[in-house]
Amino acid sequence: MELLLGTFPVEAVAFGTPPGWTGGRLVIDPARVRARVLEDPRIREVAVDLVEPGERARIVHVRDIIEPRVKVAGRGHAYPGVCGHPPETVGDGVTFRYGGFGVLIASEALPHVRRAVSAATDSVIDMSGPGAVTVYSTLRYLVLTLTTEPRLELTEWNDALRGAGHRVADDLAAPLRGQAAPAEQRFGLAPVERPLPRVVHVHTLNASMVPGIGTGIYGYTPHALPILLHPNEILDGAITGDAVVTYPGKCTWLHVNNPVLPALYARHGADLAWVGSIVARTRWGSLHDKQRSAYQTVKLAEMLAAQGALVTWNHGGNDLIEVMLTIQGLERAGIKTVFLTIESDIKVVRMTPALAETGTEEPPLLFSVPEADAIVSTGTLAPADALPRMARVVGGHEVVLDQERPDIRTPAEGPLDLEALSGAYSPIFGHFDNYGLGCQSYDDY
Repeated sequence: MELLLGTFPVEAVAFGTPPGWTGGRLVIDPARVRARVLEDPRIREVAVDLVEPGERARIVHVRDIIEPRVKVAGRGHAYPGVCGHPPETVGDGVTFRYGGFGVLIASEALPHVRRAVSAATDSVIDMSGPGAVTVYSTLRYLVLTLTTEPRLELTEWNDALRGAGHRVADDLAAPLRGQAAPAEQRFGLAPVERPLPRVVHVHTLNASMVPGIGTGIYGYTPHALPILLHPNEILDGAITGDAVVTYPGKCTWLHVNNPVLPALYARHGADLAWVGSIVARTRWGSLHDKQRSAYQTVKLAEMLAAQGALVTWNHGGNDLIEVMLTIQGLERAGIKTVFLTIESDIKVVRMTPALAETGTEEPPLLFSVPEADAIVSTGTLAPADALPRMARVVGGHEVVLDQERPDIRTPAEGPLDLEALSGAYSPIFGHFDNYGLGCQSYDDY
């Protein structure tokens, strides 16, 4: 496979007609956007907003972020299985994308969804101030605030929200056909010319014990055994997030912008031979299922004759068991393994100008094995400083910052005392930097 990824940077965005991209400026027709969203009768209302980095603005009830893309040559469709049918294999040909821009779906979790899925939490993105500490504060957004039929069951609610966002993203990217991309990157696993250590990327993805939701592969929520993907498939949209569980590691934008993949490509043929990405589901319901998944992942790595492995995950307490069992199995098979991870001791007690004193209510990792002896930390990000009042709030009016007490609702415009209101977990979207997009780390584990 060889993938050419063409980037059209979005340096300004405005409402108007005709829609399209010219010289870094993206024009969006809001009437057209509303029409595409309301094609689904399960969606009652939509508010359409533009949000810029640096604004005194806060986005709440973030459900997913989608980077608009269009397949201009080669098989398949952008985000196959969600938009394109049948879900043809992608990763070859030419795909165009908007750089620095996302379609953001915002919607308050329905009460019965909150009860069914404890991780259907509220989250916030501040575009300026002390809360603007993640990559998500640097993007330009078209925000779709969606109101659905109130009695939608869980998977219908997820499908309605996700479908609306992808329809709009699809429509926004369509005018890029026939244009010349200002920047291009080529990706392909060319044969190496000399013997180099064979390295596999083991990419574990948080699924859900609730059927029909979770991170999807070709539109399918992976309630299945590990599979092998060419890394181009991931870069070309084969993995998508859902709209229920708002861990930032599940965000669709993040999967196609995962920095681990370009980093491995940069080393392929130089000091390692990258043999592909094994994608394994986490959050199985029983120990036997967790063990089965780990054993099958190790088997695939052995069949690829891997000598080294880089393991990544996209967070969750339960999920760490499969990840650690996989690391243990890889090491016991003679495959040297490095684990890239956030840390879980995220309760910040007090922030002073000189020092952030971190609490010890949780260990750095909730579960570990002796074989996990090569770990790269991407740190944690839970500022104790209260978030200031914002001049503008998009996505809703109130937020629930303690999932255990959903009846306690806080005005979204702030100020928000994160430590007092949310306990151990920060509601800042992106506070877990799963794949090293940011620059935070810890030097001791």
